[in-house]
Amino acid sequence: WFYSHFIDLLLRPVHARVVGVCKEIRPENVLDICSATGAQCLLLDRARINAVGLDLSEAMVSSARRRSPPTIRYVCGSALALPFDNQTFACVLLILALHEHTHEEQLTTLSEAHRVLRKEGTLILAEYSPPKSGSHRLAWFFITMIERLAGGDHYRNFRAFVEAGGAESLEDNLPLSVLARYPLFSGTVSLVAFRSKD
Repeated sequence: WFYSHFIDLLLRPVHARVVGVCKEIRPENVLDICSATGAQCLLLDRARINAVGLDLSEAMVSSARRRSPPTIRYVCGSALALPFDNQTFACVLLILALHEHTHEEQLTTLSEAHRVLRKEGTLILAEYSPPKSGSHRLAWFFITMIERLAGGDHYRNFRAFVEAGGAESLEDNLPLSVLARYPLFSGTVSLVAFRSKD
């Protein structure tokens, strides 16, 4: 209930931007890694974009299946070892899916996302971007409070992610070129579309 009524509501601007980008590139299929309740897949499906959701939680996958049409496929599996063949998807999404994990897990997830992405495919990554000026403090305070509520390893990994530079710290680990950047929530969330450098 909390996720579908609160987190999905907060993420609506992010989900909407992702759909906008996908409408521009018109991928044949999209993989949403860590798809949770399926909110992103639902919006993509309504835009007539073929979506596949993957989540580690069986409860989340079951919930997403219940609220989705049969045109959306959901798979229970790990982002650290995606159960898909190489170059399966024209577009892969990682929407606020990395910050709660260790740096090693982040790199493994990025490597797996790149593995299942087609050569001419697009990777869309959205992650927290620590503010560089005081004008964004309120938005960042709100984000920090939400992450603090998660507690435990989640919050510790979030802090380490922020101290390492946030979203920008991940870009050097991707063999991809930046297509476009979209700052969200006063720049505290960075959504970036990447394309293969080949």
